[in-house]
Amino acid sequence: MVKLVDKELYSETIKKVLSKDLTQKEAGLILDITDRQIRRLITKYKNMGEDAFVHKNINNQNAKKISDDIPTKIIDDYLTNYYDYGFTHFYEEQGRKYGISFSYMVEKFGTNYIISPYAQHRTVKLYNENMKKAIRDNSITESQEKLFEQRKQEEFEKHIRKSSLHYSFGEEVQMDAAFWVWFGTEETALHLVVDKATKKVLAGYFDYEETTNAYLVVLMNMIINFGIPKRIKTDRRNSFSINNAKSSKSKLNITQFGRICEDLEIELLCNSNPLFKPNAERENGTFKRRLKAELRHNGITTIEEANKYLNEVFIPKINERFSYKINPKKNVMRENNYTEDELNLIISIRNERTIDNASSIKYFNNYYLPANVETGEVISFKSGTKCTVVNSYDSKLFGIIDGNTYMLVLIEKREGENKRATKNGFKPNENHPWRNFKIN
Repeated sequence: MVKLVDKELYSETIKKVLSKDLTQKEAGLILDITDRQIRRLITKYKNMGEDAFVHKNINNQNAKKISDDIPTKIIDDYLTNYYDYGFTHFYEEQGRKYGISFSYMVEKFGTNYIISPYAQHRTVKLYNENMKKAIRDNSITESQEKLFEQRKQEEFEKHIRKSSLHYSFGEEVQMDAAFWVWFGTEETALHLVVDKATKKVLAGYFDYEETTNAYLVVLMNMIINFGIPKRIKTDRRNSFSINNAKSSKSKLNITQFGRICEDLEIELLCNSNPLFKPNAERENGTFKRRLKAELRHNGITTIEEANKYLNEVFIPKINERFSYKINPKKNVMRENNYTEDELNLIISIRNERTIDNASSIKYFNNYYLPANVETGEVISFKSGTKCTVVNSYDSKLFGIIDGNTYMLVLIEKREGENKRATKNGFKPNENHPWRNFKIN
């Protein structure tokens, strides 16, 4: 745009050209333009006078100019509600609503002492130096100083994500659990199962401890939603691996999870080295950066709410953002052809018990009788008969005897039945059959 001082210079120069005091070439050198532009200016001057040298938009407001209060709003929004979001994550969630570009947002953040919680080491170092100086000069707000303390803490939580080889979908999935204060104030364990080929999170589940039951939940959800994988990689915790654990077919000890994998024809590999299951470890880092922040922002404080948000909102969103699409030509995930009842029996906890003289089975301090699954008729077995108690996925009890499956019927306890003997011996209650026994 031509400024006022330029208007006077242009006007005087063109007048001299018209009065033959200057040549067009000399005028071009003065104004630093070409001879052709000089001729155009002469024509404009003849038609419009000195107004020819004033830009038409000199007093007009730029239609694309960003409002002066938008940078303040977006900075306050980030410092108040989204301080634990990365810049990309924040821009996807909020930044677009302000009608600004990502680069403009980052520029404004940089000039207001705001960096991403996942900034590189060089950026963090420069940020720390600038913030220390600003704190000494008392030139920052309380929110900016609070963010500075937050970033120092988050520097210890960074996890570098690396690329890996592409396998077929379902060829290898990895399981792991990460302890963290994900929501509220109590530490919980987030159980994840991740496909190596597509980086897709197949299932997730929160529990207060890292338990076999939690791993069975993610296994069941994975099979129902995606199918049965070829191989599962885990660490060496007791849920997966114990000393001298071998195949149940050779009648040696094996974990509950290992037995389930055998029944489903899944290869189970265990190793305590974190590099053995890198995809699961990296997803733990991604979830720590994003999930914890979203749970806090949405006011989630209970494990039930967290599991619902995890599976219905967060995992689908994270898969769409970071995972690869499933290639049908490279898919070895077996289709689940089991019925719901069959799958409930396979994914179960099993324990060996022996039938006693009353043809009953003791299981967790309760007594049960085997009965026909269809008719409910109680069936008696010889004392010493071996029975496999099956606690199914849907919490129903069954017994497997000589290859046949029976349901287990709970025997009601009588009042005082569990009372222990005193020093003077056991004293039966008032309605005990012994008190009614008489000798003729």
